[in-house]
Amino acid sequence: MTTAFELDPYLLPLPTPTTPVVPAHMVTAMHAHLNAQYAAPVWPLAPMTENPSAGKRTIHWGSCPAVFQDELRLAAWNLINGQLRPTFLKDRGGPMRSRLGAHATGDVVRHWMHLASWLEGRGLSRFAECGTAVLHAYGLHLLDTTNNRSVHHKVLSSLTRLWAFDQLSARPNDVGRPPWDERGADDYLPPATTRGGENTTDPLAEETMGPLLIWAIRMVDDFADDILAAWSEARRLDDASRRPSPGPRGYAALEAYFAPLIASNAPLPTTTNRGQPRLARVYIAATTGASIGQVDRVSRRHGLLDAAPTRPGPCPLDIPVSGRIHGTPWRTAINLDEIHALRRHLVTAAFVICAYLTGMRPGEVLGLRSGCCPDPEPDSKGTIGRHLIRSNEYKTATDEHGNHVSGGEEREVPWVAITPVVNAIRVLERMVPDGTLLFDHNAHVQHQSRADTGSLKTSGLVERIEHFVTWANIEALRHELPGEFIAPDPAGAIGTRRFRRSLAWHIARRPGGLVALAIQYGHLRTTFVSEGYASRSRDGIHDLIDVETVRAVSDTVAELHDDLEAGGGVSGPSARRAIRTAARAQRFSGAAITATTARRLLANENAMIYDNPQALLLCHYKREQALCHRDGVKDTPSLDRCVPGCGNIVRTDDHASQLRERASLLELQASHAPQPIGERLQAKASQLHTLAADHDRTRITL
Repeated sequence: MTTAFELDPYLLPLPTPTTPVVPAHMVTAMHAHLNAQYAAPVWPLAPMTENPSAGKRTIHWGSCPAVFQDELRLAAWNLINGQLRPTFLKDRGGPMRSRLGAHATGDVVRHWMHLASWLEGRGLSRFAECGTAVLHAYGLHLLDTTNNRSVHHKVLSSLTRLWAFDQLSARPNDVGRPPWDERGADDYLPPATTRGGENTTDPLAEETMGPLLIWAIRMVDDFADDILAAWSEARRLDDASRRPSPGPRGYAALEAYFAPLIASNAPLPTTTNRGQPRLARVYIAATTGASIGQVDRVSRRHGLLDAAPTRPGPCPLDIPVSGRIHGTPWRTAINLDEIHALRRHLVTAAFVICAYLTGMRPGEVLGLRSGCCPDPEPDSKGTIGRHLIRSNEYKTATDEHGNHVSGGEEREVPWVAITPVVNAIRVLERMVPDGTLLFDHNAHVQHQSRADTGSLKTSGLVERIEHFVTWANIEALRHELPGEFIAPDPAGAIGTRRFRRSLAWHIARRPGGLVALAIQYGHLRTTFVSEGYASRSRDGIHDLIDVETVRAVSDTVAELHDDLEAGGGVSGPSARRAIRTAARAQRFSGAAITATTARRLLANENAMIYDNPQALLLCHYKREQALCHRDGVKDTPSLDRCVPGCGNIVRTDDHASQLRERASLLELQASHAPQPIGERLQAKASQLHTLAADHDRTRITL
């Protein structure tokens, strides 16, 4: 006999106490061992996801009001095992998906529990008592809890999903239809005052990002060999200390080792254990060839175990140090007690480089695997191409039904890697087994109580980055490098999500950049927006660069408008065109700049005026008269390659003043410089004076 479930595949049967929470066809191999049974007090949601950097969400039924627990447990099981009808989704339109991923499932069930707690507080004990009128009251109640429209809308959608899945349940709870599903959600949402997403994330300040990247690149390029060699030596010492007792030879070696230390009351080799200095038993055993037991007996006989905390000394590893900071060795020796921290900082530095100099999202960086960036093969002409990174994208990965794919999918267009990124990947590949995650949790977390799956998590990296900043600033003080101190960011913690936005901000607004970073920004802009690469893909970091470029232009146009209104003047081939554009500066005022509007504005040459503070000019860009195009860029100027005499140049009174200031500085330098350097500086100063004088002679005003 045909059952209702066979006639309608969207209807769900009743589970038993031993029914798995996540059905077999949805369980991922990575987390299959975590799958729970229906009656379990805790439901891990990790079996639903393959994303290596995703946190392991769980549903704790102890947090649910007891009177609603049976009903919500069944509703949650239906949510995980079922999917909404296509007709339901079609009637509502919008981005609602038929099935949710692990993270969203955890959020939805949490919203259901909040509703249950509110109902219990009103004396209700069954969802059948939660009709449309009650949900209306709850919707108004939610307005008092948050003013974030996006978050609020997700809560309302979660409650709509509760009603929708109740229609598919083998034992419906008869919860009412939410009024916002019939009449729309506007009456239940706060005003749209803020926007979410990475476009609203604060970029990192230059005084923070610049030194941070300098130390990260230095860590990878200059210190990695020393750190990895020290790590290998530390592991060798650990293995050596576990050898069988060598008998009398071990005791003799220990007495000879300790004798001068005891006689001179010198510092004893110590390591830190739980914040306290302890005698370095492993180091001493491996160094002398004695066993750990022999070290304990001899050191106890001489009272050294108690003396070590008051006489702490180093445990230098017997490896050469090759790393340099401005030509000076960064260490005379690497100490055993710091090797775990240094290795941790090395991994953090590699993450900073990859996250900042590729434009990837944090989850995409953490999903990279060994072998993702092979060395390019020469073509038929012997030309070596760029390094390409093959990676998965997770945020936008969906299947043919529009449902999220937790394991991600390979990007159609690979990322292009510049040299620092390639170096960071090569260092990480030396630290993990072939084919595994570059940021594998088990490879990079020492002293863990149990093995874990996947990569390091973004929450842990946030803390690691702050520790790296502290370490780098201590090194800057030790090596007397005040200019490389990483300043606190005005917007707060560095985090992991701000690198991508910061990259776009710097490329759009600092064409010359900080001296140490200018080459990187120049390479990246060429990489990201060159015709050969950008024409194949306009997603991801391209959109952010477009948005930041238009925002920078809007600031420039607004400042020019205010300057002209105050009586300022402009000069140059495009001066009149710039005045007309500045008169229409209101087009940017208060506008929400999205990727779509940014692309539209970039295509309008009459609207775009770019600031170039390094060249002391404005560029009112027009493609056919631009002299900076030597690399195929078409949509925007190459501000790091401004050419004198270009028909797009505009200068302001402020630029003329800065030209004179720069000329005066060069003249001062010329007076103290040997010839012919002094002559070249003087010639450059004369050129700047001429440019300033030409501005005064030809300037026009409103």
